Amino acid sequence: MGITLEFKQVSPYLLNRLKEFPDFTELFLDAKYLPDSLFWEEFTINQDDVGDVEWFNEATNYYTDTLEKLKTDKPQEFEKIKEDIYLIKNEGKEFYLDIDKIWKFIHFLLTGYEFDVKIPFLIGKNSNDGLPLINAIFGAKSLGYDGSDFGLIYFTDKEVQEIAQALSDFSYDHMRERLRFNGLEKENYDYFLNDIYDKILKYYQDAAQKGNAMFLDFG
Repeated sequence: MGITLEFKQVSPYLLNRLKEFPDFTELFLDAKYLPDSLFWEEFTINQDDVGDVEWFNEATNYYTDTLEKLKTDKPQEFEKIKEDIYLIKNEGKEFYLDIDKIWKFIHFLLTGYEFDVKIPFLIGKNSNDGLPLINAIFGAKSLGYDGSDFGLIYFTDKEVQEIAQALSDFSYDHMRERLRFNGLEKENYDYFLNDIYDKILKYYQDAAQKGNAMFLDFG
């Protein structure tokens, strides 16, 4: 199957609230399945497929079910955050970026290191190939929420600004040079260079322009 990765913008205010009440992050994540969410503009349901229809009916109730569960199981926390429930719902429905299972290669493309090499800083230079290093995936910090399949991490709004600027300065020449340095043929990676990377760049630039922070949800 493999682990996938989604980027999801979040306002600095809501990020701080969810850091304080991490259990309510599940509500934020479930909001994308609400019937009027942007998610369903990208995901097509086959109305003739019983399994698809059943999943749609189940998924569109995730948010409501989670909300009722939190009210019951976390009544004191709910009282403290209830004024932000509307914000959680609305931000959770906004556009997210799904890069599926190719995050390992994106991390390599941006840093020059494999994903299991711990990088202690956000922006810098790879000492091996001398090219820019942008730790735009594993430089994030844990939220303290364990409901995500493989973990939910985040960048603050200031870190998003740094990453967006670094990505803007990270040219295709840098990418091609990194591939050559590692003995990889550019033609085999054109999809990553011309499509996926461009989407990540634009999503980070959009977040920076809006002053947003960023969730990274591994599932």
